[in-house]
Amino acid sequence: MRLGVVVIFGALWIASSSEMSSNSGQVSLQINCPEATGCFGLIGKALASAPTGSTIHIGPGVFYEQPLVIERSLTLQGAGADLTKIRPVEPGSAITIRSIEPIDVLISSLTIVAPFVWDKRISAGVVWIQESNVDKTQTVVIKDSEITSFTGVLINASKGSLTIQRSRLWGISSGIDIRTRGEIAVAVEDTLLDGPFLYDDPIGLSRLVIISSAISFMPDDSPGRAYISLKNNQMQLWHLGLKAISIGYEGWSRAEVLLVNNMIAYNKVGVHLGGDSNAEFRENTISNNDNGVTLFLPPCASINSYDILAFRGQVRGKDNVIIDNKKGDLCPPDYPWPPGFRK
Repeated sequence: MRLGVVVIFGALWIASSSEMSSNSGQVSLQINCPEATGCFGLIGKALASAPTGSTIHIGPGVFYEQPLVIERSLTLQGAGADLTKIRPVEPGSAITIRSIEPIDVLISSLTIVAPFVWDKRISAGVVWIQESNVDKTQTVVIKDSEITSFTGVLINASKGSLTIQRSRLWGISSGIDIRTRGEIAVAVEDTLLDGPFLYDDPIGLSRLVIISSAISFMPDDSPGRAYISLKNNQMQLWHLGLKAISIGYEGWSRAEVLLVNNMIAYNKVGVHLGGDSNAEFRENTISNNDNGVTLFLPPCASINSYDILAFRGQVRGKDNVIIDNKKGDLCPPDYPWPPGFRK
């Protein structure tokens, strides 16, 4: 099978054969180029050579790579999530996006399977890093892709936006972990976020896994603000479907959350809010969890000396279907939930 790798209109093309090596069981990259220019057998080498604004087209196959680093604006385009797969050969993040300059990165139509390491700081499908003193807007888009890792996407950036569309994220710790040190907008649409355990959990896996979340906002020790928009997604099989908890003194960190037409089911808790987080719910279905929507207030949570985590934000919304949650649909039940919040 003869596949070419050529430079066309500034785009770097990478193609591989689908033949398997009889010795290693890995895909044998059979690159046969009419010219040396633009011919790459590995994605990492193409990334190192790609000029700003390039599109790297990756053909079908499984690519065993060193952890990849993106430091400039470009597009990483696979042949389809079921056809193009990236598997790092070492523990760590499969793809790290980092730059001190404004960049636009698009990752599309591929599958990322990162090795599981019981430390979410070093095991993630995609990590977006930006130093807190860098005031440059960056944009990251992931679409039509699948990510499997301890943490799907880890955000430790300070200014910019992440958009995920029509994808599937499967994780043990988090689907999306937002630990911004500035202001970040996160939009997730038409995406499936699958958690680490079956709801009934017959083998007790949930006791072995740290508290997992489909989407988590809980900054560590730096001020941060996240604007989170969730539309037409499915979040299931987590401890917490959505966790938005701000820390520190008032205004130190805050999440502004919009949820529209999501299915949040078969989690321990569907949505959990604490601190200064504000959330608006419209036409979501939150059912078959242990608890539907909980606020970090008694009797839903034990408030100790660190009562800065107590919920003090606002809940808005209407026309939500919140039913059949085993231990309760809304907690606290006597909280002044908005009129029409639940159908």
